[in-house]
Amino acid sequence: MKRARRKLTIIIGFILLGIVIVVADEFDVIAAAMRVGDAHGIAVHFDKNVDIKTEDKSITYSRNQGELVLREFFHNNMPRAFNIIHRGSSAKGAMYIIGTLETVHGNYRSFVYVKQISNKDLIEQMSFEKQ
Repeated sequence: MKRARRKLTIIIGFILLGIVIVVADEFDVIAAAMRVGDAHGIAVHFDKNVDIKTEDKSITYSRNQGELVLREFFHNNMPRAFNIIHRGSSAKGAMYIIGTLETVHGNYRSFVYVKQISNKDLIEQMSFEKQ
């Protein structure tokens, strides 16, 4: 009985580790796209609708509109680097990263909120606040 419980605990541990690694990889892909200002590389991770907050507006966009807004933001604020400061998750299972986006016009505190929808991790919110 103890042996079966130990095996079950080990199996569950590996499954959870796999989930954490997949999420970490997803965030790493998003962070890599942020570093180079790849709006399309980020937009492929958008939900059908995404909330994007920039210094002058906060609006919910469709996936395609969100990509255009992000492309314009990166065009006006060419990224130099993106560093993840914190990764976390909410009690409801949503995951997020907080980072600093360094651009030619200054730094932005960036927030990316990801939720699992239909077994896919999709971006629901992004924000860029000038520091």
